[in-house]
Amino acid sequence: MIDLTPLTLLPQEQLVLASTHENQEMYRYRRLALSFLPNATYISRLMAALGSECEQRLDTLGHVAERLGLSACLTTTEARNDHSLPATAAQRHFFITDDVMADQTLKQALEAAHHSRHFSDRLLETNATPELHEPFLTFARQKHVACRVLQECQEQWRLASGQRPRPEEAHHRARVARLNLSTFG
Repeated sequence: MIDLTPLTLLPQEQLVLASTHENQEMYRYRRLALSFLPNATYISRLMAALGSECEQRLDTLGHVAERLGLSACLTTTEARNDHSLPATAAQRHFFITDDVMADQTLKQALEAAHHSRHFSDRLLETNATPELHEPFLTFARQKHVACRVLQECQEQWRLASGQRPRPEEAHHRARVARLNLSTFG
């Protein structure tokens, strides 16, 4: 019989994966903050705050890596600050110009947040290093909250702009809500 126990990663591998992912998330949220700045400053501030959370998670990873003697596995703070945005993000930078573009961008941001949440959950599941358990648990919780906040932001935007959720989205949300309730019941 095949053992289906989740794979465990070495702490070095987890630190590299987590720091790379958080750097990408930080840059993505910074780009989104700039994109929304001219027309929706409250969304811009939300994206900037989510980017700051990524930066805090990177700092936490740095402290844990230092305690484990694995600081070389992470991108240093100085290196992160030398490049406010990677070249690819700078090339794709644009400003939100209308409600449809804003709705589409928020939808993509929410999809990326769900991916990030899933990634954090997998890191936690594959962790075998006690020193990484608490940070990864906190990261996963923060990612779940970020998804809820972005979903609420998208719903508020749609209400304010007069857009209604598409029927397939409403059906998907109802199905997800039922699944979430069944896990607690």
